[in-house]
Amino acid sequence: MGAAREGPVGWRVLLRFAAILIALNLAYYAEKKLGGAVVDEPYTHAVTWTSAQVARAVLPYSVQSSGRGIVAGGRHSLFIASGCNGLEAIFLMLAAIAAYPATWRRRLRGLAWYLPALFALNLVRVVALVHVAHSHHDLMDVAHYQVAQGILILFVLAFWVHYLRGVDG
Repeated sequence: MGAAREGPVGWRVLLRFAAILIALNLAYYAEKKLGGAVVDEPYTHAVTWTSAQVARAVLPYSVQSSGRGIVAGGRHSLFIASGCNGLEAIFLMLAAIAAYPATWRRRLRGLAWYLPALFALNLVRVVALVHVAHSHHDLMDVAHYQVAQGILILFVLAFWVHYLRGVDG
């Protein structure tokens, strides 16, 4: 009996994924410590502004945005902080695609499909949280910390599985 052959998803891929994810998060942390003018602030403002535009189109009450804040119906507001802007989900997807052995063309095509999809899903998440903040404020902590974050991570996993089927299939 010979030794078991390591498949394409082995320790090297896992270690590469961890190294890329750690590097992305360290760079993001350093960028935030330096003021966040390159990635954090522009990305968070883009998420805030775009979410407010979508919320205005779909919610039955007034929605205003300013900086990192969204006010719904003049009553409750949502503040989008670093770590709540959905960038970590994008980092997970980027690291997963970059770590897995595939052609650079396939990787770039995957990033071109999945990163905008995650951005759009994050907008849906934020709009849903705007609604919860306005209409079900007592459920905000559960909706934000358990439900919304979990759903976004499940989508990262589903997109990753879909990507793998295209690479290996």
